[in-house]
Amino acid sequence: MDWGYIWLIGLAFGVMLILAQRIKPRQKRLFRGFIVTMAVILMIRYDLQGENLVGYFIALVISYLFWLLIGRYNPVESREEIKVYGLND
Repeated sequence: MDWGYIWLIGLAFGVMLILAQRIKPRQKRLFRGFIVTMAVILMIRYDLQGENLVGYFIALVISYLFWLLIGRYNPVESREEIKVYGLND
């Protein structure tokens, strides 16, 4: 097993899954489709299927831990609820 490749896939897909948690619900489906498409392309293109599966599992664990520790207590706000400091509105 190539552990450098596994950690690279795990971190890359972990970051993408965390971003998918923090974007607006309307674009969430499109971005998750992009993530799944990239995963399928990696599974088809490269002959490292065991490493890919371990990397995807690591990404899911990273994403779940982010949601558990941060995302659950700080939900994504709508555009109307976001306050910008420094504006005189």
